Amino acid sequence: MSGVTDTLISIIFIISAGLMILILLKLRQRNLLVSAGNFDENYSGEAKDPGQFEEPDDDALDEMQELLDLASE
Repeated sequence: MSGVTDTLISIIFIISAGLMILILLKLRQRNLLVSAGNFDENYSGEAKDPGQFEEPDDDALDEMQELLDLASE
C-alpha cells in the first residue's frame, strides 16, 4: 500500500513543480516585456481621451467616402 501512496505523492509533487515552473516563466516573460518598454503594468484598457472619437475629422470623412465609392462600384 505504501508503494501506491509514494507514487501518488511523487506524481502530485511533479505536477506542482511543473506548474510553479510555468508560473515563474510567465512572470519572467512579463518582466522582460516591462523592462523593454513594451508593456505597462498600469494598463487599464481605457482610452486616454474617448471624446476624440465622437466627431470624425475631415480626413476620416474623405477616406470613408472613398471607401463607400469603391464599394458601390
